[in-house]
Amino acid sequence: MSETNLILGLIGMPPESARNCIQTLAPIPNGEFHKTINGDSVFFKSTSIKKYKSVITCKDINTPIIDKIWIGSQINVGCIQNLWQSIESGKNSVVLIRPPVKDSVNVIDESGNNIHFKLDDNEVTLLRSYSEKIFVCFRPWLTMQVTNFQLETNEWGLSGGWKLELEEV
Repeated sequence: MSETNLILGLIGMPPESARNCIQTLAPIPNGEFHKTINGDSVFFKSTSIKKYKSVITCKDINTPIIDKIWIGSQINVGCIQNLWQSIESGKNSVVLIRPPVKDSVNVIDESGNNIHFKLDDNEVTLLRSYSEKIFVCFRPWLTMQVTNFQLETNEWGLSGGWKLELEEV
């Protein structure tokens, strides 16, 4: 049994190296805010591309195996951070914004009841129609590039830690 749901391609996870991980996902800015002559805030987009940056941190006993990565390396990340999307009432499907990690998709109604669905590639299709909004939760697969990493060891505390900084390509 794995100690984490996190999947990091090219990086090995020895025992006691990836328990209690924390992952943040944040948008990579694709424009700038500017003030008009009247002092109103206006956002000028430079592109319509929506990409994420991520920081994954972990405090455990060991650190991961990083011999195959360096700054600039590209890795596939099966995130531990969930993304949510909705299916509007009267609709019966949605295309997920990123590919889902296998067995990570969950579909619920407004009361939190599980909804039966079919998954084909990135499309979630409900097995029947609903008159309410339906919510889809999933862990995304992201292709990312390493922008920085750190390893940490506390010799006398018999503990370690690590931090991996990434940007979606």
